[in-house]
Amino acid sequence: MFDFLKSSKKSNDSDQNDSMKEMIYWEDNSRFQGVFKDFFLVYQPEKKHFSLVSMLKVDGLNVDTLPVSEQEGLNEDFGVFLSQNVLYEPQITSKNVPVEIDEFVQSWGKSVENYRKQPGHNENLLQLKASYYYHYKNLANNMETSKKQHFAIISEPISKETYDSLELSYQVLRDKSRTIRTALIAFLSKYDCQVEICTIAEMKKILNS
Repeated sequence: MFDFLKSSKKSNDSDQNDSMKEMIYWEDNSRFQGVFKDFFLVYQPEKKHFSLVSMLKVDGLNVDTLPVSEQEGLNEDFGVFLSQNVLYEPQITSKNVPVEIDEFVQSWGKSVENYRKQPGHNENLLQLKASYYYHYKNLANNMETSKKQHFAIISEPISKETYDSLELSYQVLRDKSRTIRTALIAFLSKYDCQVEICTIAEMKKILNS
């Protein structure tokens, strides 16, 4: 049997001595119970059961730059997505995340250096390239750039506190995540938006915030 820390037996056992009743478990103060494969195991006190949680991250889209007709079409497509997946109860949340441009700056610096080494290069063009490089470098060092990132959170309850139930919930949640990801890609691909499954580290950071 899977060793769930918060079991119904602990809370309902009338034979526990006073010292055991006074014990405070870490999971009593946290929803996060651990990790099972590539999903989070959480305890939902309002529902009094365990669940597995997965998360999808979706690139942000600047809707204001789209023509009105495309904005209306996007809203309609999103409504269709929600109606088709209402039984999966995806929770949609958004937040600003930092944009990492270090790799971009490094690649630009290399291009400047490679051009400088070319025989007969244009000095004016080299200075222009170098000015862009220093601009991007200062931007990375002195400014906090961010973008809007959207997340779809999907969960699946665990019916019993056994390993078999845990494994079954994992299989169901994995299929749910794949279905919702496919549905998101279907109407966002035209906008070049990426839809990826979050890693455990990414989920922990988002859920903690």
